[in-house]
Amino acid sequence: MKNLLLIFALASFQFVIAQTPCVGGFAGSFPCDGYDLQATFTLGELNAGSGNDSWGWTDPSDGKEYALIGLDNGTAFIDISNPTSPVYLGKLPTHTSNSSWRDIKTYANYAFIVSEAGGHGMQVFDLTRLRNVTNPPVTFTEDAHYNGIGGVHNIVINESTGYAYSVGGGGYNGGPHFINIQDPLNPVGEGGYSGDGYTHDAQVVTYNGPDTDYIGQEIFIGSNTDEVVIVDITDKS
Repeated sequence: MKNLLLIFALASFQFVIAQTPCVGGFAGSFPCDGYDLQATFTLGELNAGSGNDSWGWTDPSDGKEYALIGLDNGTAFIDISNPTSPVYLGKLPTHTSNSSWRDIKTYANYAFIVSEAGGHGMQVFDLTRLRNVTNPPVTFTEDAHYNGIGGVHNIVINESTGYAYSVGGGGYNGGPHFINIQDPLNPVGEGGYSGDGYTHDAQVVTYNGPDTDYIGQEIFIGSNTDEVVIVDITDKS
């Protein structure tokens, strides 16, 4: 039996209500391999010029699933609980100007959003507000904002510790900027790491591997300009 996958294709064609089966390596105009296309939205339907990234959130109260889409002019929120009939709930506009790059991560039912737009900082959005949208699409406002960074490329969150790490800007030679988000509506900057230069993308984990010297330590794995760096960032000072 073929697997099913919801794909939001930011392209110029009509919105598809019913699923499009994968036949002969294509679901409609999209290449596929064992996955049926469930639905699509055009950029025009999202009132945007481009899109670059996505993330997801599952509401712990009822299991409903939502797609969080990074657009040039903000972040779109789409209810994908019924994958063949998704609902565009609305958009959180960019904090400053438009940008081709926006990144989103989640923690404790909040979305944390950064962008390469100048002076953008980090937007904080309460995702539980998506439960009560009665007349979509709507224009949302941010619930909090962190201005300890400007334009950055990416954001990483270690959910086990409640820390966010912006990378690719925000000082520290483009390395990680440490942000305590344990109280999501009151983010606090706690320094950063500049020893290895610009980080394009990263992962931060609480180590639980075979090396007993590092069990319980917070480890940063950074994809840098010409190397992968591994740094113990447990001590933020």
